[in-house]
Amino acid sequence: MLALTLLQGGPMVWILLAASALGVVVFVERRLAYHRVQINTTALLGGLKNVLGQSNLVEAIGICDATPSPTARVVKAVLENHDLPREEVREILEQHGSEETARLEDHLGVLATIGQIAPLLGLLGAVLGFMETGETVVTDHHLHFATSLMPLAFGLAIGVPCYVGYNHLVSVVGGIVLDMEKAGLSALQMVGEMNKSSRKGRQTKSASKK
Repeated sequence: MLALTLLQGGPMVWILLAASALGVVVFVERRLAYHRVQINTTALLGGLKNVLGQSNLVEAIGICDATPSPTARVVKAVLENHDLPREEVREILEQHGSEETARLEDHLGVLATIGQIAPLLGLLGAVLGFMETGETVVTDHHLHFATSLMPLAFGLAIGVPCYVGYNHLVSVVGGIVLDMEKAGLSALQMVGEMNKSSRKGRQTKSASKK
């Protein structure tokens, strides 16, 4: 009965069905993508601290390369530019952070748009349904209202989950970005300490030669 009523809801129902399918695809794809890039930031920084404590920059970069995560890529950018002034490294950190955040937010606008326009499309379908049936004599008022309002109910049933899913994904992205920023600043501090140790070592060697 519900399927028959949906089919009688007009062309807007088919548009809403396509929008719901797109919303499901976007949500699942983004959620899986975020699951893949979420890492144990504490473990990553702990490993880098041990390696950088030995001034082994190559191995530290190798650890970042082996970690498929935006956090690791941001840390790698800091390590690769460790010899630049601190302010320049900070600017590079912010630039890479913005790029990685943009990648994480990719396609989220689609889900937000579906959540916003699905109820409006449903309302439009309901209005069109009333306009079409208004030209004929209605014998079954209950069926008339059920059929005409079906697009509106369907639009709300799609819009609410899409909006909830969008907010959930935004929350997940926020957590990843926060970890990314903390890791980048920690890497910046570790690089500074490594550079200080290297300078002290060179000064000690120079003094011993004299």
